[in-house]
Amino acid sequence: MGKLIDTLQRAGRSTGGAIGFLGQGGGPKAKAAAILVTASDVKSIAALVAAGADAVILPAGADLAGTKDAGVAVGVDARQAPTFTGDALKALHEQGADFVLLAANAPVRALTEEIEHFDRALLVAPPTDDPLLIAFRALNVLDVEVGVLDLQLRAKDLTSLTVQEYARLRLLSESLRFPVIVTLAEMPAPDDVRTLARLGAQGVWLADATPATITTLREELERVPREKTPVPGIAGLTNPGSTAGR
Repeated sequence: MGKLIDTLQRAGRSTGGAIGFLGQGGGPKAKAAAILVTASDVKSIAALVAAGADAVILPAGADLAGTKDAGVAVGVDARQAPTFTGDALKALHEQGADFVLLAANAPVRALTEEIEHFDRALLVAPPTDDPLLIAFRALNVLDVEVGVLDLQLRAKDLTSLTVQEYARLRLLSESLRFPVIVTLAEMPAPDDVRTLARLGAQGVWLADATPATITTLREELERVPREKTPVPGIAGLTNPGSTAGR
């Protein structure tokens, strides 16, 4: 199991390392979803983690020296490097990366190399002409550890979300066998964070986040009660691995 998978699986629990901050009882507060953010370099990671980030994504080509001391999962955004090979991923891991973010046009060879304690996260677009989700569910045959659902949700998207739209987005997350991260275009309104947390994802990625924004998002996610039971008719059928990862 890689560090990113471990981070996502601990989302919402009251025990663990990076996820949550100490509460009155002495244990870390649970968050309804892990927070992923983007950093320009390793030097900026500490402030983001102190604010509540659970994983950090660095640009391709960034100096990875010191990432092993970050205390959270650190990944590399390789979406603009479609020729990435298994050897290149191995090199990233040896340099300190815990996971890599791949685009759908990455060579399949990048998925076939066995690398222990290293996760591959695949960015996928929500389907627009696949009402039965047949092509979308075909992603489950891929040898990846995490799916990044590129919703790019804005604050107004969550505020105006209808029941029908919510059900569709929830079904997308539940249809994948691996843990899911959803992308945010901006910080949602506090009243809508609970809706965000109920979309079925184990993590949220707010790319351009300041420490203050991360703190606000962390506090709101800590206020969301954990769901007690899986969704009847979805969890365990369309997505038996949604809560357990791989």
